[in-house]
Amino acid sequence: MVAAVDAKEAEALYVPLKVRRRREQERLQKRRKVLHERIQRERSDGEDEDEDDEREAAEIRTQQKPQASAEGAAGSGADHEEGDGDVAKPQERSSVSLLDQAYEMRKKMEEAGVNQQKVQQDAQEVNMLKEASYVQKAALVSAHERAEGIHYTETMRTTWKPPRSIADMTSEECEAVRKKWHILAEGEDVPPPIKSFEYMRFPPAILEALKAKNILRPTPIQVQAIPCILAGRDMIGIAFTGSGKTVTFTLPLVMLALEEEKKMPIIGHEGPFGLIVGPSRELMRQTFDVVKHFTDHLFKAGYPELRSLLCIGGEDKRQQSELISSRGVHIVVATPGRLNHFLKLREMTLRLCKYICLDEGDRMLDLGFDEEVATTFNHFTSQRQTLLFSATMPQKFQDFAK
Repeated sequence: MVAAVDAKEAEALYVPLKVRRRREQERLQKRRKVLHERIQRERSDGEDEDEDDEREAAEIRTQQKPQASAEGAAGSGADHEEGDGDVAKPQERSSVSLLDQAYEMRKKMEEAGVNQQKVQQDAQEVNMLKEASYVQKAALVSAHERAEGIHYTETMRTTWKPPRSIADMTSEECEAVRKKWHILAEGEDVPPPIKSFEYMRFPPAILEALKAKNILRPTPIQVQAIPCILAGRDMIGIAFTGSGKTVTFTLPLVMLALEEEKKMPIIGHEGPFGLIVGPSRELMRQTFDVVKHFTDHLFKAGYPELRSLLCIGGEDKRQQSELISSRGVHIVVATPGRLNHFLKLREMTLRLCKYICLDEGDRMLDLGFDEEVATTFNHFTSQRQTLLFSATMPQKFQDFAK
C-alpha cells in the first residue's frame, strides 16, 4: 500500500494541491520569459547579420557585372562563328533572397527550441504527476498507519449474509445478470448482484420508506453496489447523476448504525459510526434529508432512534456541538472544513467510526479538498470501510483511490 515512513517525513512530503499548482504556474511563467528573451535576442542578432549579408551580396553583384559583359561579348563572337549553334544560357540565380533564407533558418531554430522546451515541460509534468500520485495515494491513509506501515489485508467483518439462492449463484450466472443490467464490476471475489430490496434483507420499515419515495426496485448501481457495501467491502462507485448513488451509500450506513445502537446504545460525546463527506453544502443537505427519511421511518416502526448531524458551514456551531455532547450522534453528514473543525477541537472523535463515504470525489479533488480529506483520515484509530462515489473517473481520481 504505502511504504512505512516517519510521521514527520510523511507530513513534509505532502504538498497541498493549491501550492503545487501555484508553483507550477510560477515555473511556467519563468520559462516563457526566458524563451521570449532568447527569441528577441536572436531576432536582434539576425537583423544585424541580414544587413551585413545584403551588403556583401550587393558588392558581389556589382563585381560580377563587368565579368558578365566580357563573357557576353566573347560568347557573341563564338556564336557568329558557329552559326546556328545553341545559345549559352545565363547562370540561374535563387529566387529567394538572403533575408528570406535567414528568416527561414531562424524560424527553424526557434521551432527546434520550442520543441525542446516542450519535451522538458512534459518531463516536469510527468514528475509532478508521480509526486501527486504518491500524495493522493497517501490521502486515504492516516499518518499513524503510514508511519507504522499498517496495511489491512482483510475486509471489514459484517453480520450481513445474502439469501441462499443468491449466495449459490455461479460466476456465469452473476455475469449474465451484470450483462443484462449493463453493470461493469472489477475486483476479487465480487459479491453477487441482487435484483430486489427484499432479497437484500432490509427490514419492512426501510422497504416502506423506499416505497414512500416511489423507489420500487433497485437501479443498476444499487443492484451491485449495495451487496458489496453490506458485505463490508471497500469500493468505488461510478454512475451518472440521478442513478441512485445517494440511496446506495446511505442505506448500508443506516443499517450499520442501527446494528451498533442495538448492541450498545451510545451516550453523549460518542459516535459517529459513519461519515458521509461531500464538497458542497447543498449536496450534503440533500444527502442529510435522505438519511433523515430512513431513520424517521425506522423510529416510527418502533426501532431505536438514530441521530444524524448535518455538519456544514453556515450552520450554528453551538447547536451542532450540543447534540454531540448531550446525546451523541450515529451518522454525520459533513463538508470537510466544518468536520475537521470539530475534530481539531475534540468535540467529536472517530474512535467508533467504521464507515466513511466520499461523495462526488472527483469534484473534491478539483476543488483542492485532498488535504482536508487527508486531515480527516488522520483522526481514524482503527480500520474502516471506505467508499468513493463519483459521476466521472478521471486519472487523478483513480490515483487518489488506489
